[in-house]
Order: sequence, then C-alpha cells, then structure tokens
Amino acid sequence: MMETKVLFDWVLKQRCFEKTSFMLFLNKFDIFEEKIQKVPLTVCEWFKDYQPLAPGKQEVEHAYEFVKKKFEELYFQSSKPDRVDRVFKIFRTTALDQKLVKKTFKLIDESMRRSREGA
Repeated sequence: MMETKVLFDWVLKQRCFEKTSFMLFLNKFDIFEEKIQKVPLTVCEWFKDYQPLAPGKQEVEHAYEFVKKKFEELYFQSSKPDRVDRVFKIFRTTALDQKLVKKTFKLIDESMRRSREGA
C-alpha cells in the first residue's frame, strides 16, 4: 500500500497531468473484504490512525471508506490550487466480476459525459 501511495503521489505531481482528471480503481475489493476481517488496517504505516468499528460487513465498509478518504486527502494535498477544475473519482472493483466491471465503466462514461457538459 505504501508503494501505491508513493506512486500515486508522484503521478499527481507530474506537470504532464496538471489538467488531467483522475479515476482511481481500488481493485480486488473481494480480497480486501476477506483480508480486513483477519488483518487490522493499522498494520500499514499509512493507516496507523484508523479506528476500527466492529467485525463484520459494517467494518468492511468503514475500512474501505477510510482507505478511500486517504487517497482523496493525498489527491487534494498533492494538487496545486490552480488544478481545482480536475475531476477525481474513486471506484471499487472486483475485476473478476464482469457485471461489476461493466457497471463501473458505464458509471465512468456517464461521469465523463457530465464533466464535459459542465465544462
């Protein structure tokens, strides 16, 4: 996860992406769902401030929202104020689930269309 954080931060700071919108795919949600039940999120240095709720489905959602929030914070911390016109969306995916992949890409297409219409 730390390598992902460093890479994402580096990409965000590249001049060639100054006006580029980002869509981040948090893939393998099915594996995350299983693992979060066994391994605390706090084992990752980036997530040391995580406060778990309770075991079960509610904890999975809480942990996912925490990870999502961390990437959002990193995005906004790494973005210069003049880059506010960019769009940043996060999607959770399970690439093996074809219906979910199609649904995700449909949402992306709709989001991009709305962004272009608003511009």
